[in-house]
Amino acid sequence: MFEQNFQEYIPLFHELLSALCEDEYEWVLMNRKEVFYLSDGAELETGIFIGMSTQEVPWYNEIFNKKEKIRFIKQGWRADKERSSTITGVPLVNESGEVEGAFFVVTEFHNKIRANDVLNLAQDMAREEDLFTALNIVTHRSLDLFQVAMVGLWLWTDGKYGMGSLSTYNEELRSFVQSRKFPADFGIEWFKQFEEEQKNGSQCLIRSNLDQFNEPWAEVLLEFGLYSFVCIPLIHFDQTFGQIILFSQNNRNIDDENVYWLRQIVPFVSSTVYEQHLRIASLEREQALTLLLRGTEILVQAETEEQLLTEAGEMAMEILFLPGGFFFLYEEGEWKIRAPFGRLKQAEWAWQDWVWKQMVRDEYDHFTNPQAVSHFLEVEDNPEQWHKVLIQPIVNHSGLMGELWLIDDLEWAAEQRQEILSAYVRDVGVALDAIRQRDELSRLASTDRLTGILNRQGFDQRIREEMAGTLRRKSSFLLLILDLDYFKRLNDTKGHPVGDLALKTIAHNLSTSVREYDIVARTGGDEFTVVLADLHFSAEAQQVVERMKSSLDLKQFDLDVSIGVAEFPAEGRNYEELYRLADQRLYVGKNTGKGKIIFN
Repeated sequence: MFEQNFQEYIPLFHELLSALCEDEYEWVLMNRKEVFYLSDGAELETGIFIGMSTQEVPWYNEIFNKKEKIRFIKQGWRADKERSSTITGVPLVNESGEVEGAFFVVTEFHNKIRANDVLNLAQDMAREEDLFTALNIVTHRSLDLFQVAMVGLWLWTDGKYGMGSLSTYNEELRSFVQSRKFPADFGIEWFKQFEEEQKNGSQCLIRSNLDQFNEPWAEVLLEFGLYSFVCIPLIHFDQTFGQIILFSQNNRNIDDENVYWLRQIVPFVSSTVYEQHLRIASLEREQALTLLLRGTEILVQAETEEQLLTEAGEMAMEILFLPGGFFFLYEEGEWKIRAPFGRLKQAEWAWQDWVWKQMVRDEYDHFTNPQAVSHFLEVEDNPEQWHKVLIQPIVNHSGLMGELWLIDDLEWAAEQRQEILSAYVRDVGVALDAIRQRDELSRLASTDRLTGILNRQGFDQRIREEMAGTLRRKSSFLLLILDLDYFKRLNDTKGHPVGDLALKTIAHNLSTSVREYDIVARTGGDEFTVVLADLHFSAEAQQVVERMKSSLDLKQFDLDVSIGVAEFPAEGRNYEELYRLADQRLYVGKNTGKGKIIFN
């Protein structure tokens, strides 16, 4: 019946054991039939539980038979840990000398980590193809090897800092660390410190007690019983990939000897992370090159500059994995923002104004970069939280054509893909140059060299387009054929240079006297053709033609002009019919005194 009175002696037992045991201890008390008392951690350490039959406790029979104190070392007491426990048992004997029960004390001492432990860990990691599975092996095994309460790996991957793996001694602690209450960027300042120290060749290590931190997360960890931690960076080929942090409930488990063995493990972890980065980079490079080859074919097939820039923007996001950007092109003596893509395409804020402000702030000059080298432009606060803009010049054989601005909220992404980016921008530049040359050739083929207005070829194309549009609108237009009177006399008396000047002056005056959407062309030596859109025969139309004739300023060259007019579609359903009719009316005017406008 001694168990009924035992509760009052528990504080005394604790005080006695604390004095006798230098290390941590757990204890178990049982009568002849069952276990009736356990210290707080005894069940976890021994697998024994209250109410467990003494016949299931292997060492109870030994102490019952011997009736004296026993002591032995138990190897691998917990199957997932390589450690030993010292078990001391004392029989509880009554006045008659019979054993009424037993009292067991379990004290632990950690096996020293051996080189073979590190080798086994490295081999197990190497067998895993998945990085995070390998990291989970590291944290779980380290939890056991170093006898700590929590092991975490925080990594710098894909331009972001975050947790890679976590192992804890209980799920409640794990849940807290993985919750929003725990800082998502935990340890980022240590990571940055390691990067700086590594550049200086310092031995990187942070070891401290949690009570030194006046932070909410530290207070919670202290409540979980965590007391101290050690943090070591993951460095490979002078590059810092992250850090491993061990949290312990005391200082003994992260002593210098254990730190030594942790440093032996870290290179294997760093190498694994580095190799994974190489695999990912190689795969991304292969994918980007494939996209680049496919994209080059698409760019070559683009028929217009707008189509090219739209396709090129979509390619940029696929190849470089960036959130958006735009093209800054030099056109007609000024810079213009063209073809935004990605987030900027749908952005609801005034990002174009923001871009100009950035340029004004930095006094940015596009032409201060004659070598066409890509560079970063620091940016101020913005709704999208961008940090930098990568600017890549677009050049051709003649010089700078423009720039590609890439919004880069992950600076590393564009830096790692610089070679692919350069190839991509070269392709864009070549395709853009080809389209502009093609457009220029097309313009030259349809433009009169002397006057700069449309020639006959260009006019033929434009009038057919206008005819189709007029029919769709159910409207009409007037076709005017103008033929200069006395032009041969001007050439014969004043010379061809004066005649050329007259043609250029008349072409200019003619163009400025009509509306922007009307058509003006030089279709012969001294013949001009005009289309006045959305007009039909009327008194108002006649006044319009009279004003146009007056604005030509023909008197300065002693010239006049005869004009034949025809209406589409009332007087001709096709261009040939319409032109023939207007030409006939023109010659009626010439043959009846020159300088006349003949409508019908």
